[in-house]
Amino acid sequence: MKRLEIFIVLAAVLFVLAYAAYSSPISKSINLIDLGAVPVNENTPPCIQLYYYIDKYAEEYNIPKAYAYGVAHVETGYRGPFHWSYNPAQTSSVGAVGPMQIMPTTAKMMWPKWEIDKEELRTNIEFNAKTSMKLLRYLYDRYGDWKTVFGCYNTGRPCVNEYAERVHSYQLKP
Repeated sequence: MKRLEIFIVLAAVLFVLAYAAYSSPISKSINLIDLGAVPVNENTPPCIQLYYYIDKYAEEYNIPKAYAYGVAHVETGYRGPFHWSYNPAQTSSVGAVGPMQIMPTTAKMMWPKWEIDKEELRTNIEFNAKTSMKLLRYLYDRYGDWKTVFGCYNTGRPCVNEYAERVHSYQLKP
């Protein structure tokens, strides 16, 4: 019963937030809703978890939020906090995993002292999003140009390709 009550409260909070976002002029900020008061855990729908963790770690690593959400959208089709059918536990044909499509070898590069578990990287939304934001910061500090960063994120080498152009021009739609 407690789980049902939590779900009802969460649904009510999300309805109020969605109503507020759609009934008032949307700010220029990419942060369309504030999930700070909503408890986010493994029982929270994946679409909300990803929104929360991208927001949190994009801020921590100083990544423009539109770019952070753009990577998630281009990599796995993520459409925001109300994308109820979103599946974050995806694996690409080349072995990239999770909502931000991180290669296990790249995660190991970002966290050299950790033992990287591919399954955890694929299914742990927080770990995947944090690794992605850390990687984006590392690449930006190295190359200083967002399009080059996105090309490198996609291919493993600095370049500007169609992927980079798509992420660079992404805008989260309310």
